[in-house]
Amino acid sequence: MTARPPSTTSLPETVGTLSVSARRITPGGAYDGGGDVHGVVDTPFGTRLLIGDVMGKGPELSRTADALLHAWRETAPQQRSLEVLAVRLHTLVAHSEEPDRFITATLVTIAPDGSAELVCCGHPPPLLIRGGGAVPAAVPAPAPPLGLLDLAQGWCAAQPIPRTAWDRMLLHTDGVTEARDATGTFYPLAERAAEIGTVPLASFTATLAADLLHHAQGRLQDDASLLAVEAAA
Repeated sequence: MTARPPSTTSLPETVGTLSVSARRITPGGAYDGGGDVHGVVDTPFGTRLLIGDVMGKGPELSRTADALLHAWRETAPQQRSLEVLAVRLHTLVAHSEEPDRFITATLVTIAPDGSAELVCCGHPPPLLIRGGGAVPAAVPAPAPPLGLLDLAQGWCAAQPIPRTAWDRMLLHTDGVTEARDATGTFYPLAERAAEIGTVPLASFTATLAADLLHHAQGRLQDDASLLAVEAAA
């Protein structure tokens, strides 16, 4: 399916202690609102990030994504525990009008000193970019997607990310890493992110989005979203 050109999103350039840049590419078609969701919000507990992907098809994807983002924006500044925040979002999904719906999501809190913690609920962990390399954050105990946390006794565990582990952090949806070229090769996100990891943040996400489209020859089967942050100058 031919993708629409990469677009920036309505996030501010700086949130809390972080510089922010996000891009989204959507396939053309009837439901190009899509199911990807992302946000950044400053809270008393640090700057919080969300990226997620609503599973399923049809026009209701955007409605579910919007409901999740609204709930996250309201709850993130009030709830100190990242685990409890994830569980509350799970409850919203599990008790929605679409009980079979579930959402893969990664939630991150970044403190002013750059230390961070994350919860991965069935979603790819962020890439940590530093010193010419890009590696996924370690998640020893990944949780099921939001809406399915009852498979893990209704709980999830936050994982720490040391400040020394990253200079730039890249959150993404699996529409990026599962994009294929003509030979069926997946897009090498970590490799590409490492190669261009020192360019200015807005150029970084723009270059990755354009490179992804080139790799997929302009055709994507799923939404592809990128959310990059680094310490504000």
